[in-house]
Amino acid sequence: MKTRNYTLDNAKAFAIFVVVLAHVLRDGRYFTYFVPASVPVFFLLSGITYHHGSSFLNFILKKIKTIVVPYLFAGVISIIIFAFLGRYTSNLLHEDIATTKVLPNILFLLYGSGKSGHMKWNNSLWFLPCLMVIMLLVYLIETIVAKLKKSRFHSLIIRIILSLFCLSIGLYLTRKLNGIALCWHIETALCNVIFTEIGIVIAPSVLSATIFSDHTCHNAIQRLINRLLTCKAIRAIFFFVLALVFSYLNGETSARTDEYGISFILYFLSAICYAISYLYAGSLIGSKLSAITYTGMNTLPILLWNKYPVIVFQTLIGKFSNILDHPDTPAALIAAIVPAILVIILCLLAGKIQKKFLPVTLGVRPGK
Repeated sequence: MKTRNYTLDNAKAFAIFVVVLAHVLRDGRYFTYFVPASVPVFFLLSGITYHHGSSFLNFILKKIKTIVVPYLFAGVISIIIFAFLGRYTSNLLHEDIATTKVLPNILFLLYGSGKSGHMKWNNSLWFLPCLMVIMLLVYLIETIVAKLKKSRFHSLIIRIILSLFCLSIGLYLTRKLNGIALCWHIETALCNVIFTEIGIVIAPSVLSATIFSDHTCHNAIQRLINRLLTCKAIRAIFFFVLALVFSYLNGETSARTDEYGISFILYFLSAICYAISYLYAGSLIGSKLSAITYTGMNTLPILLWNKYPVIVFQTLIGKFSNILDHPDTPAALIAAIVPAILVIILCLLAGKIQKKFLPVTLGVRPGK
């Protein structure tokens, strides 16, 4: 019987916590540091769980079930709620909205771009159509790799070339055609497919726990590194601090609007370092903290529904304090931690109910 990979579950839990924490803050320098700590990390982790082998028809049907159906379901529910409460909450949070009418927002849902304020009913959902496009690009790349039947090294080179080709197109579209908003975040997917391909490359080592274990190394360079970074905790901290440095140097970023800071290289390095730190920390925890593992196993309902408890906590905090009006301050960051944890708990409860009564809307077969 195949054992569950707790390292991956825990890493997903860390990433989704950062997502929710950023949403509670809404803006500011901490928010921008959290962007490479969450979105591209999820793209990378999705590569670790990617399996290539089924026919394209089976592949597309599976992704429709696990990505598109949850997206459309949560989108329609969000649009209906937004039609009644959108104007009220936008006034409370001092945000501009395009329209609260159902039909135009349904059309924006089908178009699948979160730019230009067209997903105010649930901005978090932009991630899913983008992920769907990334999966299609990855399927194409992996099909080319499989058909060429090259060695592991040459397959790696092919993946690098094709990923960089996609990245070049994506960066051209987002920088030369400023403000472009293609359907289903195609331009964003092109920029981020490289993270998923990296996940595919490192998947065998992560899933077999050969990279993130404390095994003895026979290579002299590896022994030296292990002496400097003697345990998983120190490695996790080292890569997390390195990621923070890269994020700080890179400046303001936003994955949804394709703002990658001063340099995409710095954005890339910060995201990779965050992912490594999460994987080391996740490996260290293992199955010891079931709450973290459970969260990582159920990130989808958190992604789908975090908007609503986030708004509640933002408005409640606003009534008692203006601390979140200054998101650049350490006080705001600290104040956002407990609400972020509570948001995750509420979303997990909602997901449990959704899975019980409407499992298909989470891409799960009834009875699973």
